[in-house]
Amino acid sequence: MIEAFVWWLSVELLGFIALPATFLLFKKLPDRGYAFGKALSILFVSYLLWIAASAHILPNTRWAIILIIAVLALASLFLAIRRRHELANFISQNRNLIIATELIFLFAFVLWCVIRAYNPDILFGEKPMDFAFLNGILRSDYFPAHDPWLSGFSISYYYFGYLMMATLTKLTGIASSVSFNLSLALVFALTAIGAFSIVYNLVRMMRGRAAAAMGFGLVAAGFVLLLGNLEGVLELFHANGLGSQGFWGWVGINGLDQPYQSIAWHPTDHWWWWRGTRVIDTVVAGTSLDYTITEFPFFSFLFADLHPHLMALPFVLLNLAFCLELVSSSLSPGFDWLKANWPKLLVFALCLGSLGFLNTWDLPTYAFLFILMAFIAAYRARGKVDLHLIGDVAVFAVPLLACAFLFYLPYYIGLQTQVQGIDLVGDVDTRYFHFFIIWGFLLFVAVSFVLAQTWGALRQRLPSWKESLWSIVLPIIPLAAWLLWGLATHTDASILQKFVHILPLLAILFLVLLVIFRRSQIMAKSGDEGEKASLFVLLLLFTGFLITMGCELFYVNDLFGPCCERMNTVFKLYYQAWILLAIGGAFGLYYLGTRWKAANIPGKLARAFWWAAFAILIAGSLIYPLAATATMTNSFGDQPTLDGLAFVERSNPAEYEAIKWLNSNVEGAPVIVEAFGGWVAGAFTNYYRISARTGLPTILGCPYHELQWRGPDQDFGGREQDINLIYQSEDMGQVEMLLKKYDVTYVYVGHLEREQYGEDVGRKFEDFMDVAFANEGVTIYEVREEW
Repeated sequence: MIEAFVWWLSVELLGFIALPATFLLFKKLPDRGYAFGKALSILFVSYLLWIAASAHILPNTRWAIILIIAVLALASLFLAIRRRHELANFISQNRNLIIATELIFLFAFVLWCVIRAYNPDILFGEKPMDFAFLNGILRSDYFPAHDPWLSGFSISYYYFGYLMMATLTKLTGIASSVSFNLSLALVFALTAIGAFSIVYNLVRMMRGRAAAAMGFGLVAAGFVLLLGNLEGVLELFHANGLGSQGFWGWVGINGLDQPYQSIAWHPTDHWWWWRGTRVIDTVVAGTSLDYTITEFPFFSFLFADLHPHLMALPFVLLNLAFCLELVSSSLSPGFDWLKANWPKLLVFALCLGSLGFLNTWDLPTYAFLFILMAFIAAYRARGKVDLHLIGDVAVFAVPLLACAFLFYLPYYIGLQTQVQGIDLVGDVDTRYFHFFIIWGFLLFVAVSFVLAQTWGALRQRLPSWKESLWSIVLPIIPLAAWLLWGLATHTDASILQKFVHILPLLAILFLVLLVIFRRSQIMAKSGDEGEKASLFVLLLLFTGFLITMGCELFYVNDLFGPCCERMNTVFKLYYQAWILLAIGGAFGLYYLGTRWKAANIPGKLARAFWWAAFAILIAGSLIYPLAATATMTNSFGDQPTLDGLAFVERSNPAEYEAIKWLNSNVEGAPVIVEAFGGWVAGAFTNYYRISARTGLPTILGCPYHELQWRGPDQDFGGREQDINLIYQSEDMGQVEMLLKKYDVTYVYVGHLEREQYGEDVGRKFEDFMDVAFANEGVTIYEVREEW
């Protein structure tokens, strides 16, 4: 486990370097952004490496990374010397907070290292793709990084997260098969302290004690990372033979049909844990009509696809922290703010723009949140909505969004996409029961907080007619847009049915807006820090509920078929909503726990019933994480290792030795040919394994993924036929021509090549190629230099 220590120590060093920067960037936050130093430093180092390597100023090497870190360390030292007394006072006064943050980071990192050590295999799901990108970036001397599954092309995907992890891999010198799992543990730990920090700051702004702030900060980390949805309760019933066939038919979750008797305390049905992320579906006669993905962070980390939506989590929270800093400003974010804070604006833009390169789906949501926070900050400073306020918001928002785009322009220039636009969701709706299964606990806490805030606001005074009108009109705007679009395109969907279906969400949004208007007025008059905290959380909840409602009205049109039209939309937007509702729910729990004082028997009974419901729902939300962990780790019964390719060493030692040889002896990114596995819809295949495990580009790896990244019109130019000809053709001239066409250096012959093309498939290569590597199961042929 020495690799884990080196990885942790390197991240700690980067976090230490960032301390003076976070101290200055987060002036309004009680913890001065200490917890975000690690994420910010990783972002800065990776960004500077990417820009320098894209411009061919510096190569993608360890020494270039060390040089960038040294430059940042010198800049940090300069800031530290200038602010040494303030920094010393901060450290002295917040010693317990710093220790707590570091302990949470260490515990979370070690916890997920242990869990990954008992389930380390880089196999199934999107892991082969993730590993291919990680290795491909490691082999790229300059950027854009080459695509390991389409030789001659660069990656056409949001790959900044992979670049960050590759940067740390190069810095530490750890093998990528180990750093893959360390990256998962790192993202888990960074997310934990990010959630902790935001709620800690919110509680302190409410004048809560430091101990309470730390406690509810931990609650926030748990809500974000350790809770599951309530599908685990159904799985437990199903695994213990409970429920009739009619009941399970009504439940309507694909695979939950005939109950059985589990041989363990947890479900043992094959891949039972998968169903918790595929809750929303409409199945008629065994056919899916609305197949969606309903992942949540715990599943993502346990299943361990090192995918963009997961790697973006710490940086999503970093942007939320900047939003909190912005809404806490005493200046309206106009020209005066810009003059005093232009370096901060550039950092805001760099971090906001990073989301487009990390996980593009996140960028619009957090740009929207930045603009909301700027609007509230301007209203707080001015006390009224007028043209000057709108001008101030525009002065802030336009350069923010422009810089967020321009800072990452090289990425956008080379990007191809399969997205074809936005379309309307028709008569397919999310069942209320399925919605509750996914959101039950977080919905309960968030709505309770909103109701408590509404009651408090109404007790002070009734809303004005303007507040009521805007609270009704604003949530209906998306529905009105859906209606007008539907009329223009002659959709068959029922308008009344859609309105009735989303009415509960409209009601929640109405209440949230009522309270936002009231809290904004109070904050504008008093400047109370507690009002800022409550208002910030209400804005998070408003955004979370708005995007969940949006999934019932619109979807991003991609290449997935009619049965899966809103699959990605629900997946990516629900994931965002989980973070927003989890942060809001943790703060809401603090608010309810400290503000809800029952003075009479009915009040005490209501409070007791609420806490009983809370206990039941949180217990139900913990069933999935506990049971799925037991299943995925085989109850911690296997030999632990962090090497994600250890399973290859056990199952196919010859291939493991060949991969190890390629990684140790082949420099750069020469093209290698391996067997073509066909057009498999998904990643559950053993083909394209050499390119994935070495980063060496192959002629064509997984075409299904290439279509997702590049769009349905992308023509691969008969590459699959060319690969088959290289292995099968008896015309040596034709084979040599194809090898030259794709600038091939190596031809790989292993067990899959022999299975697909015959046992003697490698014999012809011996006549005109050199044997670079050979063992009892694998031969690697190398093109001769005279070519």
